[in-house]
Amino acid sequence: MHKKKIILFHVLFWFFDFFKDVVYGFQYYYFYESQYTLGALAKTTAIDFVRTLLMAAIFYANASLLVPRLFGKGKYGLYAVSVLLLVALFTPVHYLLETVLINYFNWATYGREITMIWIFQSVLNASVTYLMLGIAYGYVVNYFKTQEEKKKLEQAKLTTELAFLRSQINPHFLFNTINDIYALTYQKSELAPEALLKLSGLLRYMLRESEQKQVLLTKEADYLQDVVDLQKIGLKGNAFIEFEQEGSINGKLIAPLMLIAFVENAFKHGVCTDPDNPIEMHLRVENDTLYFTVFNQKNKDQKDKTGGIGLTNVRRRLELLYPEKYNLTITEEEHTFKVALTLQLAGKSINPDHKPTKPALTEAY
Repeated sequence: MHKKKIILFHVLFWFFDFFKDVVYGFQYYYFYESQYTLGALAKTTAIDFVRTLLMAAIFYANASLLVPRLFGKGKYGLYAVSVLLLVALFTPVHYLLETVLINYFNWATYGREITMIWIFQSVLNASVTYLMLGIAYGYVVNYFKTQEEKKKLEQAKLTTELAFLRSQINPHFLFNTINDIYALTYQKSELAPEALLKLSGLLRYMLRESEQKQVLLTKEADYLQDVVDLQKIGLKGNAFIEFEQEGSINGKLIAPLMLIAFVENAFKHGVCTDPDNPIEMHLRVENDTLYFTVFNQKNKDQKDKTGGIGLTNVRRRLELLYPEKYNLTITEEEHTFKVALTLQLAGKSINPDHKPTKPALTEAY
């Protein structure tokens, strides 16, 4: 609950508590004394106001100090003693109220002699309700405080886990790309500057956009296209990869680096040099639903048969970021491997006319 709303709730509670006593005093004199003047109203209002302050002090001292430190920890005996001491502490205040203030008004509320012991009993009886409310209030506050701390811990854990999962970039593609660019540079190929520029853009995207909760789907698609282009450059035109996009992706949002693991998995464990069996990537958007599939022939000569770490990580990210909003199907047969993701996107960006630009190589990271 917002702090201002809590303060307002407390103010209203004590106002109505004070107003209740004023109305009670009015009813008493009107029905039993058959007379009630403005002077009497002013006197009773002053008395009730001081009494309300006294009960509020007992309430907050109990709820803020005694309940969390004693009652909430099972120290009931010490709590009972502390309550009696608390009442004893405020007894002189009420005694002064009954003897000094009322005498100043030349008005008495009781037809008996007022003693300190009688005042102590009176304060104790009057404060029972507020002590009980203080216990209930203390438990409620402690509950919400515990829930808030638990929520913060879970959020911190979630943030840490997501950061770890995002950091699990497959080095296989990155190392191969660096080696390919080195070979192109050594051969003084005209493709070397283009490849280096694309790699710079990929690294910049991974470093900058990965810190965002959501990015434009157009940026994610551009990132995938650059990865495909680098793969083709590295294989000197002998990479056969089809990347089709269907539907309008402008303005859609997605968690960063959500799709790359499927592409990297196809490059690492699949065959992309067969023109008759290319790697097929298809990205389609209908309304706010994304459909992304990657299909590849399995590499029979692949030595690393384990793999799957990237897919495990992305599945975990989907569980954390899109609970009950995604469907991931992995179909593995003897010679083929297919990944199909259906994802309900979060919504639209404020800039649906986004036109991606290529970053300059000289721009500082």
